[in-house]
Amino acid sequence: MSKLNLNTVNGVCYGVLGDNLPPRSEVVQLLKSQGIGAMRIYYPDKEALDALRGSGIAIIVDVGDSGAVANLASNPSAAGDWVRDNVEAYWPSVIIRYITVGNELPAGDMGLILPAMQNVHKALVSAGLSSSIKVSTAIKMDVVANTFPPSHGVFRPDVQQFMAPIARFLANTVSPLLVNVYPYVSYRENPRDISLNYATFQPGTTVRDSDSGLTYTNLFNAMVDAVYAALEKAGTPNVRIAVSETGWPSAGGFAATAENAMNHNQGVIDNVKNGTPKRPGPLETYVFAMFNENQQTGDETRRHFGLFNPDKTPAYPITPYPRPAVQSIGVCYGMVGNDLPSRSEVVQMYVSLGINRMRIYNPDREALDALRNSGIDLILDAGGFDTVSYLAASSSNAASWVHDNISPYYPAVNIKYIAVGNEVVGGTTESILPAMRNVNSALAAAGIGGIKVSTAVKSDVIANSYPPSAGVFAYPYMNGIAQYLASTGAPLLANVYPYFAYAGNPREISLNYATFQPGTTVRDDGNGLTYTNLFDAMVDCIYAALEKADAGNVRVVVSESGWPSAEGIGASMDNARAYNQGLIDHVGRGTPKRPGQMEAYIFAMFNENQKTGAATERHFGLFYPNKSPVYQIAFSN
Repeated sequence: MSKLNLNTVNGVCYGVLGDNLPPRSEVVQLLKSQGIGAMRIYYPDKEALDALRGSGIAIIVDVGDSGAVANLASNPSAAGDWVRDNVEAYWPSVIIRYITVGNELPAGDMGLILPAMQNVHKALVSAGLSSSIKVSTAIKMDVVANTFPPSHGVFRPDVQQFMAPIARFLANTVSPLLVNVYPYVSYRENPRDISLNYATFQPGTTVRDSDSGLTYTNLFNAMVDAVYAALEKAGTPNVRIAVSETGWPSAGGFAATAENAMNHNQGVIDNVKNGTPKRPGPLETYVFAMFNENQQTGDETRRHFGLFNPDKTPAYPITPYPRPAVQSIGVCYGMVGNDLPSRSEVVQMYVSLGINRMRIYNPDREALDALRNSGIDLILDAGGFDTVSYLAASSSNAASWVHDNISPYYPAVNIKYIAVGNEVVGGTTESILPAMRNVNSALAAAGIGGIKVSTAVKSDVIANSYPPSAGVFAYPYMNGIAQYLASTGAPLLANVYPYFAYAGNPREISLNYATFQPGTTVRDDGNGLTYTNLFDAMVDCIYAALEKADAGNVRVVVSESGWPSAEGIGASMDNARAYNQGLIDHVGRGTPKRPGQMEAYIFAMFNENQKTGAATERHFGLFYPNKSPVYQIAFSN
């Protein structure tokens, strides 16, 4: 069976209207074998929920039909019971991402949606789950009028009274609007004006929206951006869209062929990592449906939307969208939390997401054991300031440390760098270089030659950071470290945070410049180079300092970088997503001073609830402790 890698699309819709479908447990195994990381189910199917326990598959779960919505709308205690029976009974072993209150409800029932959503949300608040599980509703495209051009999109007058407060609720709870987007339906209804190529992601059609200036090459993006325009006109421009259904039938009606279905769904798979012209970046999307369902009612096409036949064979071939191994992006795995997954689960997350580099901040034995033969490259921190002093004190101390923390694991654990100290300050800075020398000697004595020894520094070891060419080390000890790294061929590990630079000076530094967004160009008259983002400027400042320390051949590895999603100046999900996606997409190109692939590590894998310091420190995670994403990121470069 050909492998259909839908991780970038995020998920498929699992309908069960068939009398010949596989058991729920086999379906979950099929999802896992195909690399499908998320699914939607249309009611709280207990057999499916049980099969999903521990699978790592994130789900959208619908509350049920309009009767179920009406019950939740009129009865807050019913919402509490529903959350208890269908969420708390499975969470967190089942990763529930969204609860859908109503699927394509008609205008006559739309007044039920908001009170039902509010009651379910309140029940989640009472259960302590509202930050992890979001409540939304799934709408048809026909709630939007004036969809061409996309910038004219507006909620229909007869549903505006419902959609505007729903959108405000979503904005207030930081939840997405779920939208069922079917270019097939639009094409079938108007094949004279809509070309088949445009509807199925094939080349040959370009449509320009003269009001927005944006250009569209496929109908799917235009439809999504029409909904974004409607949200803007409703006063909620920050609400994100998740496409809760899209697909194309392979038989049973006009233009319903295996070839057209393959082209459309392949186009979705290849397109969503880029987002739309109006909202570039990953677009969370669910393909309808997993199977051809022989008991679907309505026209014949409804029974032919499946990616798979009931016997689990593909309905038509889909070329996998391979998520490339992330060659230059790693993620820092901090453990300062009391609700984090087990080390083995975390390693499996890295593997399933294609993240093949990790940093840990001490030689945690459970993590090191879990990393054996995983193929993940590792930065291993020696430990805190006391460990740096201990390693500097004697060569025998370093030998003991290597004996206990490196030899039992290497090479089954692919330890790439040892970080002797992280952002060391004060008198301990004088111990960094002797500690590095001792560790290198201990590695050599143990016959281990493949591990480089370095230290991780903050950006404040650099003085004169603007323009980048003026960069110079602020402390004399750094010159000795730089020259030692040059002699051993090791990189300098640098923690680079445009967030802190921006938060400290938002008047002078533009948010776009700090988050890899277009609109700002800065020229360094000292070297003639032009910068379009703050990250590059900060890294090149370090390169300038290395050159001035006669260590111009030392490579910089960015050992930490990230952006918080809450609790601070500029700390939001949108900004965090923009920054971290920008970093992932950018590092393959390097900096103006050092073009080429750069190695960088995002901080951090999880929101860590026991981090001390500013509140932002607890919100740098890409994932919640339940392993659901804080926001959508595509790990490719």
